[in-house]
Amino acid sequence: DELPPNPTNRGTVHTARVHPLRFTVQIYIMKLSILLALAALVQFADGFASTVRSNLQMSSVGLPKPPVVGPKNAAEVKAKFGDKKLVVITGASSGLGRKTTAALLRTGRYHVVGAVRDVDKMEAVAEIDQWPMDCFTTMECELNSFDSVREFCKHLDQWRGIKPVDRLICNAGVYQPSLPYAKWSADGHEQTMQINFLSHFLMISLLMDGMKEAPDPRIITVGSVTGNDNTVGGGGVYPIADLKTLEGFKAGFNNPVSMADG
Repeated sequence: DELPPNPTNRGTVHTARVHPLRFTVQIYIMKLSILLALAALVQFADGFASTVRSNLQMSSVGLPKPPVVGPKNAAEVKAKFGDKKLVVITGASSGLGRKTTAALLRTGRYHVVGAVRDVDKMEAVAEIDQWPMDCFTTMECELNSFDSVREFCKHLDQWRGIKPVDRLICNAGVYQPSLPYAKWSADGHEQTMQINFLSHFLMISLLMDGMKEAPDPRIITVGSVTGNDNTVGGGGVYPIADLKTLEGFKAGFNNPVSMADG
C-alpha cells in the first residue's frame, strides 16, 4: 500500500509497496495478453497461407499438365524397366486384381501398372501390402467413362515410350445382381455392361497394336461364373444371363434400354 505524503518534504519522491497478490495478477494479465496476441498472429498467418494456397490452385486450373516422356531407346528402357515385362491390370486395388498384382510382383519379373478408378485407395493398398514401388505404377482409369479409358491409354503410351505392353489383364468389374433398377454410365449405357465389357473392349482395341512389339504378348479377360453353367455354382444367379438375339443392342443399348437382350 502507498505511504501517506510527507507535508514537510514536498520534494521527496515517494515509493509504493505493491501487494504480492496484486503483482501476481498483473503478471498473469500480461502473459494472457501476450498469448492472445500470438494467437491472433497465428490465425492471421494461417488465413493468409490458405488464401495463397487457394490462389495458387485457382491459377493452375486449366493449365495443361506437362507431358510424360517415356523411354525413347533401348538404354532408357533398360534403365526404367530393367528386364521386366510390362503388365497392365484393371481393378488392381481389391479382390482378384489385388491378389494377382501381388503374385506378379513377388516373382520380380514384372513391372505392373494398376489401372484403377480410385488412385488414393490403390496407393494405400500398395503401401499396406508393401509392394515394391519401383516395380508398380498407379494410373487412373474410370471404366464407367469411355473418355477416361481413352485418356488412360494415351497416358500409358506416353509413359511407356517404346517399351511394349507384354500383358493386359482385363479384370475390373461390378456385380449388382439384386439391384432393382439400372445404373447408367457416363456414356448412357447400363453400368455393368460398360464397366465389365464395353470399356475393356475399347481398351483392348487401343492397346493391341502396341502390344504386337512384345515378344510374347497376352491379353487376359477375367470371366464370371454368373453366365457359366458348367462350373460349381455357375448359372446359379438369377435371372440367368442370356443374350438371346441381342435385341437390346439392336435398339442402341442406350438409356432406357438396359439389357442386351432387350
